Amino acid sequence: MLANYLKRQFAGASDERLHALYLDDDGHLLDETVLAEGGHDLALTRARKLFAVALAVNASGVILAHNHPSGVCHPSADDVRSTDKLRILSAALDIELLDHLIVTSEAVYSMRAGAYL
Repeated sequence: MLANYLKRQFAGASDERLHALYLDDDGHLLDETVLAEGGHDLALTRARKLFAVALAVNASGVILAHNHPSGVCHPSADDVRSTDKLRILSAALDIELLDHLIVTSEAVYSMRAGAYL
């Protein structure tokens, strides 16, 4: 269900976009934001905004999702590096980075399932 929702959110996007979904202790959605559009290393460039919103809505967990317009549904080296840095920052704030999803029109890749988290 989340995969289909994200595919719809990113449908037709020609540039990378980074979304964050903020959840409470019970896994209910508190908020969703578009953190960045276009460019490289999107996750790190928007860490301040990511955590400002998470703290403002009292989120206990965050799911990140970004698209790969190229259609390659696998994390890049930048994706892995950025996700690891965000995992460390989120742990310091007692906010769990639940997953980082990479979305293409055909598939969704979970960095948690891929053992990157």
